[in-house]
Amino acid sequence: MKWEKLPNGKWKPIKEGIPYGKVYPDGAEYSKRLRSKLKKIHKFCNQCNRSYDLADPCVHHLTDSPEHRMLYKAYQQQIKKKKTTTDDNAQSKL
Repeated sequence: MKWEKLPNGKWKPIKEGIPYGKVYPDGAEYSKRLRSKLKKIHKFCNQCNRSYDLADPCVHHLTDSPEHRMLYKAYQQQIKKKKTTTDDNAQSKL
């Protein structure tokens, strides 16, 4: 426990908690507060022609986080799969 000396000569214990208004990245509330702040920021994607918020971005505006990298890889696989199926259909029509 840490103590603080008051001007009148007495000692007072210092509370070891998070100061009001501060948010620490290691805390449990950090991700919840961050997500709520990101939901308030809205942008528009010209490629998708839709509006999105930063908590749920479109595929073209993903961050470099591991979760978003996985989403982008899945998107690339879907495009590759669509491309092969349309190529197969085009070849079968010939």
